[in-house]
Amino acid sequence: MSIIYAILMLAFIIIVHELGHYTVGRLCDIGIEEFSVGFGKKLVQWKKNGILYSIRLVLLGGYVRFTGEDEDSDDPRAFNNQAVWKRFLTVLAGPAMNFVLGYLVAVIFLTGFGMYTDEVLPRVDDLVPSTPAMESGLTPGDVIVSVDGEAITYDQAGYDRMKEIMATHTQGEPLALVVKRGGNEVAIETGLYRDEESGDWKMGIYMTQARAKMGFFDAVRYGGTLMVTLTREMLVSLKNLVFHGEGLNEVTGTVGIVSEVSRTVSQGFDMVLYWILIISTNLGIVNLLPLPALDGGRLVFLIVEGIRRKPVPRDKEGLVHLVGLAMFFVLFIVLTWHDIARIIAG
Repeated sequence: MSIIYAILMLAFIIIVHELGHYTVGRLCDIGIEEFSVGFGKKLVQWKKNGILYSIRLVLLGGYVRFTGEDEDSDDPRAFNNQAVWKRFLTVLAGPAMNFVLGYLVAVIFLTGFGMYTDEVLPRVDDLVPSTPAMESGLTPGDVIVSVDGEAITYDQAGYDRMKEIMATHTQGEPLALVVKRGGNEVAIETGLYRDEESGDWKMGIYMTQARAKMGFFDAVRYGGTLMVTLTREMLVSLKNLVFHGEGLNEVTGTVGIVSEVSRTVSQGFDMVLYWILIISTNLGIVNLLPLPALDGGRLVFLIVEGIRRKPVPRDKEGLVHLVGLAMFFVLFIVLTWHDIARIIAG
């Protein structure tokens, strides 16, 4: 079910992107032939006001097909017969909607769950591989309610008390835990290991940081700041990846994204919002890159047309986008291969 949720989440983000193109296109009175959710074989289709709406087998995608988008048409409502500014706004609307979605989700996240504070809570956020905690059966999302029979409060004081109890143990002495998991309490026994740097006894877990919720108006104001910060960080990471190769091993494709999202989305609705914020903002940024086949590449051609006051020959522009699409298809295959290999390797 987590994998299905992850796929539906990606489909939702992409649909929002395509709705941007669709909505602005209709407002600009540009002819639309089809609005499709997904790719591949048609599962459901219907026609309304001359527009074909369809749901296809592979939900990881979607598209809006405008009349005269890739070929010349005599239809006065065709894409190729519209003013440059109408086409520019229609193309820009897709990635713009991803930023709008990211901002709205940021506001909901800040009001519903809040920003992280310096406090740490006794809830398992993640596990360190090849440690006693990983071998004991602890899972992300577990809330530690007692250690060696002593109740642990769900706050910074509880986390500190847990560390004090752990400090009295040795490597061979097991630690008796009771954790709350899905409404049930589960008894778990785990060993400890000594951290080489700090010398502390540890289980091998990362704990969840506490959050402070914001009022609505504070969230509206800070949501914009959060989007600017997130966009800046993504652009810096992208620059370092392209020019310095930093993070090349961490680049992932659709399979890797679904795998990572499905691993954490079951932890709560906050993780759903987190991934929508990250992926939607990322999709908006990537689509604005001035690369062939992307919205950013199409915007470049429209800017050139506006400056020259005449369009770039359709066959030349089409060839550029075709080459770009082929390159992205190859990249998709390579990333998918690496994602599957990474998942198999664990």
